[in-house]
Amino acid sequence: MVQYVLKRVEIAGRIAFEPPADLGASEIIKRELRKCRDKHNDFVLVTLQPPKRPRTTGKDSQNHHLNGHIMQICNETGNDYESVKNAVKMIAVENMGYPYNTIGGHIIPQRERDCSTDECAKLIEAAHLLAADLGIILQE
Repeated sequence: MVQYVLKRVEIAGRIAFEPPADLGASEIIKRELRKCRDKHNDFVLVTLQPPKRPRTTGKDSQNHHLNGHIMQICNETGNDYESVKNAVKMIAVENMGYPYNTIGGHIIPQRERDCSTDECAKLIEAAHLLAADLGIILQE
């Protein structure tokens, strides 16, 4: 399975999609289409949905907000950054429907760089919950 955001265009009155500018992505799509041709008689499962808005980055962004909270929790508890970040993600998975995969029965929360704005908001809220549980007052 491959997943890309593509631009819809109309060619000769028919719906089409522009291939990605990234040649590596185009090659991956071609490989998947060859597999569909060879093994599935050229049938392809297509799911259409609006693309997710990626989380904001930079100064005054969601990413900055989240990482600032994680650092504050680290400073108050003495725990390392990765441990606190993983705890925040697990709270978001367990209580807020944050996306995850499983490997060998273990939950692996989605990477932050793959977050939408809504998913990053869940991580920020999970950081608030963790801080509250630990009696930490976060600086916004």
